[in-house]
Amino acid sequence: MDITPIDDDQRLFVSAMIDDWARIDEYAISVVVDLERALDAGIPTGDGTRMYLYYPFADDAVPDPSMVGPLSAFLATLYRGGHRVLVHCRMGLNRSPLVAGVVLHHLGWTGRDALDRLRERRPGALFNEHYSAYLERLDARP
Repeated sequence: MDITPIDDDQRLFVSAMIDDWARIDEYAISVVVDLERALDAGIPTGDGTRMYLYYPFADDAVPDPSMVGPLSAFLATLYRGGHRVLVHCRMGLNRSPLVAGVVLHHLGWTGRDALDRLRERRPGALFNEHYSAYLERLDARP
């Protein structure tokens, strides 16, 4: 399982499918966002130290911005609170970088800068033209 840190503080990550929860523990990730069509196997339960969010969508058109925007704003709030956030999908190349890019936007990045960073840190990311165009249109937040 490949986990890619996106930000310099190493608190925002993207990855492909989770196949080893011990790797999540190694990075002290406290928030996991699953964008796949099936729930992850072996989701840890019980102690309130990890939040698991499930928001599956197809890897084609940009999902409803009225859902992606608030989800990403919430993740940015958790990030600002010191949490380490992992967004993952099947391959970790389109859906998870899209959501991570919108999180970066909520943290003050322009869409273009977020797109460039994601492609730098995760080679092959955002080859979906709908996703990359969506991020490019995001202006810097005040």
